[in-house]
Amino acid sequence: MQFEAWWLILIPIVFSLGWIAARLDRKIREDEQKVMPTSYFKGVNFLLNEQPDKAIDAFLEVAALDTSTVELHFALANLFRKKGEIDRAIRVHQFLAQREQISQIDRDQATFELGVDYLKAGILDRAELALKSLGNTSFKTQAASQLLDLYELEKDWDKAIEQANQMRQLGAEVPISSISHFYCELALQAIANVQLDLATTYLHTALQVNQSSVRACLLLGDVHFQAENYLQALQAWQTAEQLNPWYLPLVGQKIWIAYANTNQTKQGLHVLVQYCKKYPSIDLLLILIEAQEQLYGAESAFQLLRQEVRARPSLLALDALLERQLNDQLSHDKHEDFQLIRELIARFTQRLERYRCQTCGFQAKSFYWQCPGCANWDSIIPRRAEELDFYPVNTKNLMA
Repeated sequence: MQFEAWWLILIPIVFSLGWIAARLDRKIREDEQKVMPTSYFKGVNFLLNEQPDKAIDAFLEVAALDTSTVELHFALANLFRKKGEIDRAIRVHQFLAQREQISQIDRDQATFELGVDYLKAGILDRAELALKSLGNTSFKTQAASQLLDLYELEKDWDKAIEQANQMRQLGAEVPISSISHFYCELALQAIANVQLDLATTYLHTALQVNQSSVRACLLLGDVHFQAENYLQALQAWQTAEQLNPWYLPLVGQKIWIAYANTNQTKQGLHVLVQYCKKYPSIDLLLILIEAQEQLYGAESAFQLLRQEVRARPSLLALDALLERQLNDQLSHDKHEDFQLIRELIARFTQRLERYRCQTCGFQAKSFYWQCPGCANWDSIIPRRAEELDFYPVNTKNLMA
């Protein structure tokens, strides 16, 4: 009977202690949640209302209260990066990468993000070191892609080719056109150093990688042109025409010179006429007018230009027409009037003669195979802005 009475006393005591402990634990959790969710949800609300500065302040408050919030630290660093505060993003990612209390995969992610931060900040040696350290981690493919961007930025085309091949071995998609461009860039360096045999080797390799590389064919023509092998140059450019004729304006002047240097001026003029009919281009038209003048004189060239302007109106062509009219013997007053009109049109056409990237909208007077704005290959097509505005074409037909 004493044993049963003892338990009757003990059970309520144990139950009471458990109830008190549960209440204390619940109170502690409620107290913690009173602080964290308030700041956290404030930050989310600021983000939704596009107030990143206030969101950062709110998230900083949460991160200061609990340093174990790894995901929050990553989100915070991402906000810093988007705002352009790369130095603050670097500090957050360095903090995470050095913490032994978090999982290895989180430290690897922090190292990857740190490499991206360094890349955006232009600290390329540290970016390369951080990204290379991830070669045996789950982030190796992502790191390899960033390394490829880094080598393109450095214009280290040998490393870019090696990195692209490694990525393909990892199963990542690397366009063959990009690898072909890397070899073309090496060929350009060789041409600049008058290493024409080496340039030819690079270009043949580029064509092995991508048989449809119009750039490689154009450059092969340039190599033969520089070596004064004009017939071979013309053959290479004819191959380029078969692949994508819209890039012919890039070598139009050289095509005319090659025909002239092989005593085929009439044939060359005929080719230019056909090109202008099949693939209308302001650049080709101006080359054709120059060739017409050399063969048949200024008046013939003027009449041809006026005919083309009427058939296919263009401010750039009109500017060229006015320039030729100014060369005529006009009275002083008429000459001043024409000069004023031409100057006004020339000012306006400065923006029309630019090339435009179809991805980011970057514009430049010179043609680039890789856009300086977004770093995409083949996104700038070889047609002036005016031509695209007034005579649009299917861009798919223009891509090399």
